[in-house]
Amino acid sequence: MTAAGPVAAVPILEGLFIWLQDINYPIARLIADFLVTVGDPLIPHIKKILRSNDQPWIEFVLDYVVAQLAPEHIHALKAELNQLAMTGMSESGVTAIRIGASVGIWDQKTLNWMLDNNIRACEEFLLELKALKAEASREQQV
Repeated sequence: MTAAGPVAAVPILEGLFIWLQDINYPIARLIADFLVTVGDPLIPHIKKILRSNDQPWIEFVLDYVVAQLAPEHIHALKAELNQLAMTGMSESGVTAIRIGASVGIWDQKTLNWMLDNNIRACEEFLLELKALKAEASREQQV
């Protein structure tokens, strides 16, 4: 595959991305490294994955492919990174913010707004967890 070059992989890109559904597959990281070299033809496939509901796959593609792409390819994923960043309190959302911020997708005001929203979501979640813990402690004492 690597000997044939990135252009030869274009017809089988969808199949190659399937190997990234679990980064623990023995060949997954090698495929991810190769996919980064393909360039523009990757973008539609990455968009489809980032719009899916498969959180582990999204996270693996973000970490092992998108984070390694050239800035212009990351910019082509702005809408998908925005969507992930707005989901609030998810690993892929935080990863999307990190990747987008690393190439300057957002102006400082927008980035701060996204970060504040994610922080607020985390704080609300922590408050709920603390309330559940307190309730569980009270029930145990009875």
